[in-house]
Amino acid sequence: MTDVPAWIGPTIAISLVIIAASFLVMGGVALALGLGIRRKTREARAQLAAYGAELRSAVTRVRAELDGYASLSTEARAKLRGAMDTVDGRLKDLDALIEVLQAEAEETALDAAAFLRTVRRSGKILGAARSLARRRGRR
Repeated sequence: MTDVPAWIGPTIAISLVIIAASFLVMGGVALALGLGIRRKTREARAQLAAYGAELRSAVTRVRAELDGYASLSTEARAKLRGAMDTVDGRLKDLDALIEVLQAEAEETALDAAAFLRTVRRSGKILGAARSLARRRGRR
């Protein structure tokens, strides 16, 4: 075997020290990142918990408002139904009144026509009687 030059041993040792130091630095950086991430995670959890509480409160308020609108809608629908029933009843009463008035108007028109017919016949009879009376008076 050949002899190994003397500078190789110290170079390998220095290289191993540099590699070991690099691993230590990487481990330190990883530890620092891990601790930083852990702290940020705690802060984020605290903020999320606060936002969650606010969100629950907002959802509760919105739910109460929606329940209020639902009950208001139910009341309005009931009142509208009652008003529609009232209007329907009044329209039926008005229809019945119009039917009665129409029947009375038709009956009155028939009575007036019969009266005019009677007056015309009476007028014709009186006219015929007058003309007979004039003829007799001339003779």
